[in-house]
Amino acid sequence: MGNLKVNLNSPKHKKKKCICNTVHLLQQITGVPESLTKSEINQTRLGLFTERNSDGSGKLVLRGKDLYDRYKLRIQDSDIRSIYLYVRELPRRITVLDLCYNEITDTGFYKLVKKLLIKGRSAIINLNIMNNNLTEKSAYILAQYAKFVRLKYLRLNGNDLGTKGGEYIAKFLIDNTTVEHCDIGQSGQTLTSVAQIITALRIDHGANRTLRVFDFSRIDPLFNRYNYETKWLAYHIEYLLERNNTIIELHLQKNDFISHDMEYFARGLRRNDTLLYLDLSYNRIGDYGVELLAKYLAEGPQLIFLNVAGNEIKDTGARAVSFGMPYSKLRALDISNNKLTDRGVLDLLNTIKKPYILRFLNIWGNRFGHVTCGVIKRMLTSGILYQHSIDVKIYEVDEVLYAAYYPNPSDRSKHFYYCELDYGFAQPIYHIKRNVIPEKNEDRLIAKAFSSIINRNKY
Repeated sequence: MGNLKVNLNSPKHKKKKCICNTVHLLQQITGVPESLTKSEINQTRLGLFTERNSDGSGKLVLRGKDLYDRYKLRIQDSDIRSIYLYVRELPRRITVLDLCYNEITDTGFYKLVKKLLIKGRSAIINLNIMNNNLTEKSAYILAQYAKFVRLKYLRLNGNDLGTKGGEYIAKFLIDNTTVEHCDIGQSGQTLTSVAQIITALRIDHGANRTLRVFDFSRIDPLFNRYNYETKWLAYHIEYLLERNNTIIELHLQKNDFISHDMEYFARGLRRNDTLLYLDLSYNRIGDYGVELLAKYLAEGPQLIFLNVAGNEIKDTGARAVSFGMPYSKLRALDISNNKLTDRGVLDLLNTIKKPYILRFLNIWGNRFGHVTCGVIKRMLTSGILYQHSIDVKIYEVDEVLYAAYYPNPSDRSKHFYYCELDYGFAQPIYHIKRNVIPEKNEDRLIAKAFSSIINRNKY
């Protein structure tokens, strides 16, 4: 018995394999389900796109470009039900809803307003629905529920609201008491609707008193045969600046303002004591227009940030700005993508040392060479400038200095504004993103310090 050996490799002891097609048998038992026409937007996937904040809140980011790269779809009206059920049933408070670059129409927007945006039905205070398929009906819905909507940040830019939609937006701004940031750029407005929107923000008409940031960029009137006269738009902006004391940030990009329109702006700015951020980039104000702004800066106004990028400014305009800057309170100046040469850039650099230190300076896109690069390098070495505060980086090749583009924090605003993907395409979702939110006490201290700085500058 002890010498008995069993051959496990013999055919008798070999493990038998199943020769049946298990997948086919399973399909016979359960039936052959039809393939889905599109990927389903369910709670699991919505959970993956929810960023968690350390204060217990959340941010639901459903950008169309990101979703299309992953699932070849964009959010439509049929997906709104899944979104509002997820937001309302999730224990974590969703405060930010990002639905940009999707295919939501007026029907889906009506569901959003009724189920999520009305006070008490969710905690959402930030809605980004730019570049969808909204029309004047969505603006009408907002106007109807203006007293019940508790949003603080609203972005409607890139939707074809039209003239009638602009009138409804004006009514919404009059009746609503919570919105602090409103963006209605590139929404098909005409001078008729512009006048009503501006009137809704004028305090002499007893209108909106809560708006802090207003973006009215890329006005495209519905006139196909001729362009609108920009002086009338500048005329309305003058009245907005003169008769509004709540807006601290105003964006007016790509509105084709010319140099003489700055006469209206200068008059309005001199009668305004609250505006801190003025964005006039990519217009056509030229040297004369920036000279008018420079004279305004020489009077020591409260303005902190001035953006005049892409305005065909030459060395004459840069020299005028250099005369006005030493008397101003400017902390940031963007004069990139103009027609400056070494002479104009050097005039600006020679006025950097002033009582109010310039925190950000953007000069990329101008034609300057070795001499200017040498001055920038010397200023970086001496501590007058810092690498994170200027948008060029100096390098040397064969004992000749050149400048390369180096984006600083103030130049990242375009990236965030257009909601671009960080790497240009969707990244794999390995884990849910977590954001650290400062404590409320810290926010109060920062706000208090900022307000004290502003008050000190006034006196």
